[in-house]
Amino acid sequence: MKKFIVDKIKIIEDKDFKYIGIYDEKDNDWYKEQKKFDSETLKVMYNKDSLLVLSTSKDVSVLAPTMVGDVVEEIEYQEAQVNPNLYFVEGNLIELKPYETIKNGKIVFNKEFRIEEIKKELQDLKIKYSEKEFIFKEKYKQKNRELDKNNLGNITSMLLAAKQGHFNNWKFKDLDDNDVYVDLTIQDMLLIAKMMQEQTSKAMTTETALKVKIETLDDRKLKDFDSEKEFEKEWNK
Repeated sequence: MKKFIVDKIKIIEDKDFKYIGIYDEKDNDWYKEQKKFDSETLKVMYNKDSLLVLSTSKDVSVLAPTMVGDVVEEIEYQEAQVNPNLYFVEGNLIELKPYETIKNGKIVFNKEFRIEEIKKELQDLKIKYSEKEFIFKEKYKQKNRELDKNNLGNITSMLLAAKQGHFNNWKFKDLDDNDVYVDLTIQDMLLIAKMMQEQTSKAMTTETALKVKIETLDDRKLKDFDSEKEFEKEWNK
């Protein structure tokens, strides 16, 4: 398989016009070398140091390796879509994961990045599980959003201050997701508040337990860590 590495660039003056001359370390001319590439292969243009893929084409003539360190190398033809995460490593097109990087021509696992990535996922899951619906008195669905907690807290405080024992028309969803309006006692309100707090605390505890766990995992387990699956497992303990 043919490979061309740009070693030097020269401005060539030819009578009435100038053009960029592109040469490898043996002074081979890029424009002449193009005919040595197989017409059926995929040509990959990448940076020699970073290995980042700059362009790909079956037609070598459309590539423009105009910087020192640009490489054009051919491989067996395959469909390829250039993107900011596509690299050419040891003869293969590789799409790096966010937690991978290139070092000395090898794919290296960035453990710190992966841990921070998982922590962000766990934080989002904490919010999701904290706010999810729970069932009150086996027939009403109650969400646990910040708005719901604030409304409940304000109403409960108002009832206590006014020494009233009931609140009329608290909005729930029934088990079929229809809106229903229910009269609640102050004890009901306090019980709902307790359930809300317990759910929020459980979500926080679950997040904390998993944050501790990931610090103990080896690289392979960190790569394969499924935040949603692990959160669900910990939540159901």
